[in-house]
Amino acid sequence: MVFLGMLAVIAYAAWWLAPAPPEPRPLRTGAEPWVLPEASRTQAEKAVAILNRTSLWGKLPEAEAAKSLNDPEWRFVGIVTNGKERFVMIKVEGQPEQSLTINDKLPGGSKILKIESDQICLLINGKKRSIGIYKTGPRVL
Repeated sequence: MVFLGMLAVIAYAAWWLAPAPPEPRPLRTGAEPWVLPEASRTQAEKAVAILNRTSLWGKLPEAEAAKSLNDPEWRFVGIVTNGKERFVMIKVEGQPEQSLTINDKLPGGSKILKIESDQICLLINGKKRSIGIYKTGPRVL
């Protein structure tokens, strides 16, 4: 117990004998002399020219660049039967409806292989695909 009392007296004496912290420095009251430099117009124009020359995602081959990247806008209208014959009705933007049958090509270049009552089978990039006319999404055959 005496030990704790002496420890308290030493801590109290150290508190009173410790030097006071220094006074804080006064803040500068004048205006800051530092400002951002003005960007010159020619630097921005040079940067835009460099970005325009740079192909960020690669370059298309010359033949591909000349060709339109999008197929013509078209959609399936339905399937029509005439006895044993079946036709696919499509609507191309800006044109009247067209009827296509087996071995005809769609506007994107896919070949019609088979026409069922609710789906068609196409040859797309060398792969057979079955597309439901009244359903959603292609299926791999």
